[in-house]
Amino acid sequence: MRDRIVEKLEVPVVGRYDVIVAGGGIAGVAAALAARRAGMRVLIIEKSVMFGGLATLGLIAHYLPLCDGHGRKVIGGIAEELLKLSVKYGYGRVPEAWSSGTDPGEGAERYAVKYCGHTFALALDELIEAEGIDVVLDTVFCRPVMQRGRCQALVVENKSGRAAYRSEVVVDATGDADVMARAGAGIVEGENQLSIWYYATSLERMAAGAGSGRLEDGVELAVHGKVVGSGGEESPEAGETEVYRGIGAEQVTAMVMAGRRLLRSQSPYMRADRSACVLTLPGMPQFRKTRRIRGTDEMKPGSAFEAQPSSVGCVCDWRAAGPVFEVPYGSLIAPGIANVLTAGRSVAAEGDMWELMRVIPPAALTGQAAGSAAAIAVENKTPVDRVPITVLQERLVSDGVIVHWDR
Repeated sequence: MRDRIVEKLEVPVVGRYDVIVAGGGIAGVAAALAARRAGMRVLIIEKSVMFGGLATLGLIAHYLPLCDGHGRKVIGGIAEELLKLSVKYGYGRVPEAWSSGTDPGEGAERYAVKYCGHTFALALDELIEAEGIDVVLDTVFCRPVMQRGRCQALVVENKSGRAAYRSEVVVDATGDADVMARAGAGIVEGENQLSIWYYATSLERMAAGAGSGRLEDGVELAVHGKVVGSGGEESPEAGETEVYRGIGAEQVTAMVMAGRRLLRSQSPYMRADRSACVLTLPGMPQFRKTRRIRGTDEMKPGSAFEAQPSSVGCVCDWRAAGPVFEVPYGSLIAPGIANVLTAGRSVAAEGDMWELMRVIPPAALTGQAAGSAAAIAVENKTPVDRVPITVLQERLVSDGVIVHWDR
């Protein structure tokens, strides 16, 4: 029999909101913005002290394409707003072909940017404060308080101890489906192989940056381990084949520590002569896929260009030009969970679709859709699975989202 300690606590309710977003990554920020702009009182609960998740604290500083690779924009709305925000400060640029606001046509550079993650985080702070979104940082989500399939409150813990926040609707933007899993939703676990991204520089790189006048030439966003090639294929650099699931403390610890060992053994910036330096290590584990929900509908491989009547937006294949996929609303909600939606890499996407949906633009798109749906659910006092899809689609279109793809 396992040794156990029984814990009983009375937890004070310290806030009430229309919409609470668990997780302040790109999906969470987009959800909060959409709900707030619809007139909701919104709170973001974030376990770290930086917004942006993997896109900032996690150092994956590449805003992948919003276009189909043939000069047509696929993703607009808040996803496009945040792409432009990522290069408001620091380095990086929006491709000139896309700066006019019209589709440039065949042959154009893909609509993507590489940016400085830290200045992007500062720009996110600025935007969130300007929008009047409440935030609580350094605060870990513990569990949902469930009653008959409805989340009554989220219990959290921070320096003040345990507390609860009540909300009409919750958006699970944890990236790991933490709220959904603990609320009883069906879950699929993912697998990850080792990789570590980090910033570094050297005297040679500093000289290159000074010579070109471009800050980005003076630093490198380096990666070791399982890396993605230009065609989307993935291969381990150093024979690392161990699988990490990323939903237990032991697995998280194992991958983080193995990544640092890999960096020490492979990085050309680890020099005894002090002519090079590792500038920044990731402040969070760099998992690709941990767990996702089993939705009331799911994105399926082979569904490129298929019309989805309940579509809440389109996504492109960031690995290759061409395919466009419509995202069904049901991929954001789980059967039996009345007032929780998810967004980001935890949406219901089977097989290779999960790989496609785990990156920044789909996270922003699904975040906007979840935040907009949450606001409509509050307005209509209805469960999230009864949100009128035409009303949701009309709101998304008015806010710049491309809901259906006209091939």
